[in-house]
Amino acid sequence: MPIVSARGFDISYSCNDAERTSSSGTLVLIHGAGGQEIDWPLAWRSSNDITRELGLTPKGHSNMLDKFQIYAVDLPGHGKSGGTGMDSVFDYSNVIEAVIEALGLENVCVVGHSMGACIALALINGKNPRITSACMIGGASKMDVSDTILEGLNKEFENTVEYIVKYSWYNETGAFFKQKAIQRMKAAGKETVFNDFLACSKFDMSNELSKIDLPVLVIASDHDRMVKLEVSKSMSAAMPNSIFLPIENCGHFQHIEQTELVANEIANFLENHSKKTGSRRV
Repeated sequence: MPIVSARGFDISYSCNDAERTSSSGTLVLIHGAGGQEIDWPLAWRSSNDITRELGLTPKGHSNMLDKFQIYAVDLPGHGKSGGTGMDSVFDYSNVIEAVIEALGLENVCVVGHSMGACIALALINGKNPRITSACMIGGASKMDVSDTILEGLNKEFENTVEYIVKYSWYNETGAFFKQKAIQRMKAAGKETVFNDFLACSKFDMSNELSKIDLPVLVIASDHDRMVKLEVSKSMSAAMPNSIFLPIENCGHFQHIEQTELVANEIANFLENHSKKTGSRRV
């Protein structure tokens, strides 16, 4: 895995082998709390994806994202990145912005899931001309994290992680995917996961939404119990240049549970909406 230095951290990332062009744009994938870059579908992160044939996601794959250059990043203290986890979404967003700068990326769509969606929202609200659009998957401008969850992560870490993960997936999703998510979150460690959820609990950009005029795709689902569909819908409605996409029969991990649908919608968004209105204000 390649490493880039950003804000004093050694940040690990992956990149597919798509050719970088100014017209197609670049995606930067930002994982959720306690996650890592491998939480994203391998079909998005690599064109040499054996899982396309083996079906190692609940739904089928799509090749519509293949023409986009895609970077998937491990946040500080996650996966193979150095440092420790942070308790501020905005601190994480500063690191991602530094990664984008260090890699010289242009025409970037920041794509985030859950906490990563909050990070994407913070980035799209900034003034970096390299960032021209965002996709928020299972995210909100204000995250509802209960004190019970925070206390559980502090006092009964493993049991609380299992509860969070099982609560997050749609009931019809296979046990394999839930178990992998549990293993990865436990591997992140108590301090990192707690700080991630603490960061989410403190995050609130509700009063900034009307000022965000760049294209934003908001993806939510009917069986997401972590971020209710109506919460994401209200957030989308408050942004002047946002598209809202509701998904049926899906839980909180929309990009895994409905991989092909989400990939197609992101590609359509970038081709049909982002290009027309994606000029960065200065």
